[in-house]
Amino acid sequence: MRIRLSASLPWGLALGLVGVLFGCGDAGPRTVQVNGTVTRAGKPVAHVMLHFSPESGRASWGSSDEQGNFSLRFDKKREGAVVGSHRVYVEFRPQSVREEELMSRGQWSPHPDYKAIVEKYGSLAGTPLKVEVGPEDPQTITIKLD
Repeated sequence: MRIRLSASLPWGLALGLVGVLFGCGDAGPRTVQVNGTVTRAGKPVAHVMLHFSPESGRASWGSSDEQGNFSLRFDKKREGAVVGSHRVYVEFRPQSVREEELMSRGQWSPHPDYKAIVEKYGSLAGTPLKVEVGPEDPQTITIKLD
């Protein structure tokens, strides 16, 4: 008695194994939508990149607009952040080629308190800023860079 296996059987098993190992679709940690405003001395801080780094797992990020409003992204497909405690650090990024040129010459200051903000909140290791992302979806968080 001979058993003949289809040539497609090994490929089907391999694809099934990949699906089990890496997951499909939106699998992964639960995220909640996080929006908010970033301020300093009660005034909006424009064009600052916020990084929300949880105790474990992938960080989320978002950039503030002219009014200091931001929305976080978890990855290319999902918005938000994982529920839990996050350390928040910031960085300023040039918004144009002209700003990049000024930055390369050390003449770029995107905010009057740029140096003080970056010194205090500009690294994951040094930032004192901690935020709790709760299970409510969506939620609004105010980041005060004072």
